[in-house]
Amino acid sequence: MQGIEGLSEEELSLYNPAFVGFLLLSSIREFVTSKPTGMHCALLFVATPMCLNRTITQTFPRTYRTPIGTWFTENEGALSGYANQAESFIPIVNMGLLFLLERNLISINHKGLINLGENNIPKNSKLFKKSNYMDETLKGFRFIGKWFSHAPSTETIFAQLGIRP
Repeated sequence: MQGIEGLSEEELSLYNPAFVGFLLLSSIREFVTSKPTGMHCALLFVATPMCLNRTITQTFPRTYRTPIGTWFTENEGALSGYANQAESFIPIVNMGLLFLLERNLISINHKGLINLGENNIPKNSKLFKKSNYMDETLKGFRFIGKWFSHAPSTETIFAQLGIRP
């Protein structure tokens, strides 16, 4: 697991494990509603930098039925530099996942699929309604969980986004 040495104090405060964990959990919940077999853990490393970037989330389609490849082609400008952003979010995603795993809120099987664990966390938090940014971010994570669940496969998502695992 990558460390947090490269993060500033502001980033550590903003992207604290509980906040990121709740966002990841929200995305996983949406995904497993459509695909109960589980969400591949690699998808969270793709989803997080997209959902934490307003420039990208504002380009999300209105419906999850929009093919990811079509959306990507139409929004290449907003996604320039995405690969570097994705790499910089690895420790943030790791911290969020660890937070969820330590509390048995999720489990990851030998195939890398994430499923919900002991989950009595409410789906909505009043805290997220106090900030436009937090509310939009939560909506983005939920949307991408549902959107990714309707893609043919994890490999297809990576290929359509031009990412090599």
